[in-house]
Amino acid sequence: MFKFLRKGAIFLFAFSIISLVSCGPEKENVGPGPDPDINEDDKKEDNYIPSLISPTGAPTLPAYKLLLSEKVEANTVTDATTIPAYFSSGNSDFIVFDSTNAQKLLNKAGENAKYEFVQMLTGGNFHLLGFDKTEEDVPANDDTIYGFMSQSTPGILFRNIYGSDMVFDQAFNGIAELQTSLLTMKNYEIAGTKIDWAVVAEPANTALQSKLKANGNTNILDINLNAAFKEKHKDEWNKDYICQAGLFVKKEFKEEHPEVYESTISLLQEGINTLFTDLDSAFNEMTSGELSDANKFQAKFGFNSGVIKGVQGTNSSKNGFGVVPNDVKFTVGDINKFNSLTA
Repeated sequence: MFKFLRKGAIFLFAFSIISLVSCGPEKENVGPGPDPDINEDDKKEDNYIPSLISPTGAPTLPAYKLLLSEKVEANTVTDATTIPAYFSSGNSDFIVFDSTNAQKLLNKAGENAKYEFVQMLTGGNFHLLGFDKTEEDVPANDDTIYGFMSQSTPGILFRNIYGSDMVFDQAFNGIAELQTSLLTMKNYEIAGTKIDWAVVAEPANTALQSKLKANGNTNILDINLNAAFKEKHKDEWNKDYICQAGLFVKKEFKEEHPEVYESTISLLQEGINTLFTDLDSAFNEMTSGELSDANKFQAKFGFNSGVIKGVQGTNSSKNGFGVVPNDVKFTVGDINKFNSLTA
């Protein structure tokens, strides 16, 4: 009897617990809400700030939105020869550099390459200046020739057009150093030496010629090296632009922060479009705030803001900087072909 009652009590207790649970209030349907199966941290916006390194000069114009954005840690350097080390160190998420040399580095690294090509930024702003020359004159081995980045596109392009044995008598690390030296020229001479030719780039070219002529170097022949290359290789190269400064991205960053990568590229391309549709708006954005100070602008971009509209023309109709529009696509194959043509 006792055992029977004990078992009954246990049964009633268990039944009452089940009843209480089953008769409790139903889960209220409150509409969309946090899913307990989803980690809320995974849904948070990715606030990662990517880094970018770029040489000063022409490449900074198509990249201006990135240089101004608080969502990009952008740094510019006047000495472009310091940049190749980033391709092996991986210390920057984005790299702007001479696309021909950069792709050679990546090809050599093969599957171990830390970066990949994204987009061509500039494609044709190199000029050969002839001092006291005529259109019939061409560079000769006994001429004194100044240039910059001899082992990158400026030097490679020059030798491809005028001869593989041509060298720069003075080879500078960047256009800024070359410009500083050339500005000491008077009556076509620097420190008593007659200067015959110089390979330069926009926008330095426009400002440089104006100042050189004021110093008595009035007869300056200006040869567009992009046009000269296209004429030489007209049966092999069907693009209006050459391979010049390109944007490269670290693969690891792109994989780990895909949304940040996409938004950064979108911002870049927005800026490039604005250069061709509303240059005045782009100019005002670039020269606002602390960058209205000429010295700060020069330090960041590597040129005086006053040359932008003259070099580019109305809505980049002249496009002296050689900005590659977003709808002109370059591939790694294009860069490799350009390298083969200039080898």
